[in-house]
Amino acid sequence: MHFKKVLALLMAACLIFAAAGCKKESEEPSYVPANPNEEFILEIYAPSELMAVMTDVANRYSTTVAPRASVRITFDDGVIQTAKIEAGTPCDIFVADEKRFMDWLDAECDEEANPNKNDKIVSSTRHDFVTGPGNEDYMPEDMELAEGEVYNTTYSVAVCRATALSYESEQFVNYMLSDEVTDIYEVYGFTKIKE
Repeated sequence: MHFKKVLALLMAACLIFAAAGCKKESEEPSYVPANPNEEFILEIYAPSELMAVMTDVANRYSTTVAPRASVRITFDDGVIQTAKIEAGTPCDIFVADEKRFMDWLDAECDEEANPNKNDKIVSSTRHDFVTGPGNEDYMPEDMELAEGEVYNTTYSVAVCRATALSYESEQFVNYMLSDEVTDIYEVYGFTKIKE
């Protein structure tokens, strides 16, 4: 009887390893369109400086990639949005205009950057995606701008850990990182960061 159990376990292990070996590497685009028949709503927090950019990206996504998707974007100050996410306000995707806001929510950051040990974003989905005009309120105190010069910052995006739509959120982030939207960033004076 003992022999049959061991044999069954060995056969099960062989099947698992055989199935894993059959996985094919495919050359797919960096984002996979969502199921066109599935309705869902993505909730995104983004800084006010990206209002036009994010609105156009969301419209293009809903029109060309996921026609039954609705994208709701809340534009506000990064400090306020970070505090809301830390407090548990539902959000699928967070776009930050300052590294320190993203760090505050990232469990992989040290205690100096994340003193509350928050684990509110999925670190593997965190990306710097564009540089461009930023909120001068967050400009380093020792930095001075010449007349007519604009404060530039790096914008980051990540999927929030509390999302119920992790697949759809990751696909939207991948879309934001794709070349499909580079023209939108450029129209508004932002430069896409190449990964």
